Amino acid sequence: MTRTTTRRKREMNHFLTDNRRLFPFAGLFLLGVVVGVAVYLTAGDSAAAAVSDALTPNQVGWSAALWDSLFAPLTMLAALYLLGLWGCGVPFILAVPLIHGLGLGLTEAHYYAAGTDGVMTVVTRIMPVGLLTGALLTMAGAESLRLSVAVSRLLIPDGAQSVAKNGFRLYSIRFALFLGVAVVIALLDTGLRAIT
Repeated sequence: MTRTTTRRKREMNHFLTDNRRLFPFAGLFLLGVVVGVAVYLTAGDSAAAAVSDALTPNQVGWSAALWDSLFAPLTMLAALYLLGLWGCGVPFILAVPLIHGLGLGLTEAHYYAAGTDGVMTVVTRIMPVGLLTGALLTMAGAESLRLSVAVSRLLIPDGAQSVAKNGFRLYSIRFALFLGVAVVIALLDTGLRAIT
């Protein structure tokens, strides 16, 4: 029993060490959700009207629904990609999951206020897509943070003298994969909208 417990502790410590960059992003995402719900609850009718207007679909059709699902994640992925290339981008990189969480929190609070149908919408459509997108932006943010810190070392006279060409290539390949995952999540969201 002691060996198993010790091995599990070592595995947990190894996991926490390997993924230490993900935890601040996950925490900021959850903080954004909480702040979004709190803002909606305290702002009153003006916030409810603004969120309702933002959530009202203005176009019909699969291509419009797919674009609506894909626009925000694409914008945030593009911002993270560019911020990763900037040596001073760390504070802005950390703001991306907070912004996404804020939007998700406002959306959830709006649907919760609608009653049972709204809660079912959140459970079946909003929450799965929001959590998947949050996980995607968390991974992309950690990758962006890694390169931004590497680029910032170039600004220090005694720092590393070059960011490896292969490092930039790997960074771009990872963001291309993130883009593919964003498209899959948008397709899932579009399908869930059609079902519900």
